[in-house]
Amino acid sequence: MSRQSLTAVRSQAGFTLVELAVVMIIIGLLIGGVLKGQELINNAQITSTVAQVKGMDAATSTFRDMYSGLPGDLLNATTRLPDCTAGACSAAAGNGDGRLSTAPGAAPGVEAQGYFVQLAKADVLTGINAGALGTACGAWGQCFPAAKITGGFMIGYTGGGALLTSQVGGTANAVRNGHYLTLSNAPNLAMPATGSITANQASRIDSKVDDGNPNTGSVLSGGATACINGQVYNELNGAANCNLYIRIQG
Repeated sequence: MSRQSLTAVRSQAGFTLVELAVVMIIIGLLIGGVLKGQELINNAQITSTVAQVKGMDAATSTFRDMYSGLPGDLLNATTRLPDCTAGACSAAAGNGDGRLSTAPGAAPGVEAQGYFVQLAKADVLTGINAGALGTACGAWGQCFPAAKITGGFMIGYTGGGALLTSQVGGTANAVRNGHYLTLSNAPNLAMPATGSITANQASRIDSKVDDGNPNTGSVLSGGATACINGQVYNELNGAANCNLYIRIQG
């Protein structure tokens, strides 16, 4: 066989087993790195969202100490808060009874729309850029802060003893009175019977803030029925089925 023939045979040869093994190892490392990176991002989003919740609770306490009233419900807000006009600060609507007029998960009324706006006007909360209340509340970051994980936060008050809008599972007597942040994907609307986060994400937030049980304590599940399975979050389902109610103030 001529030298030219030997060269042709070599040029047609495939990868060796060693070469294939090296390629498979590299692909495995790349996939592992991507998955690990996604998990690190998910962990960071959950941690940041929990920090947001605690920050809003602290901001509300600071506001109450400063003004002896609840944001959104504050009397005479136009004369007490910097740059607070009636149209963009809910000033005319606050009745000073110490609670918001909107139930958790319901479409926000003017007091609930003004809650985060007044915290921002008092310079104890960032992430709010309100125009006119009502007409300019339809996107996260206007009247309601965006959540680090996805969706955003609204707020409402319940006297307890009744299931909340789109609450999943639980019993009415397990709902404590107080103000609840609602984490959902529908700004300025009632909490939908669909979710914004997965059951795994909801469970991890619940465990960091409360007891990890979707039906009890200060964190309750909302959204689609598939969010939970009895007394636990349905973490085998990877769809975004869950919203959350998070109690921050009495």
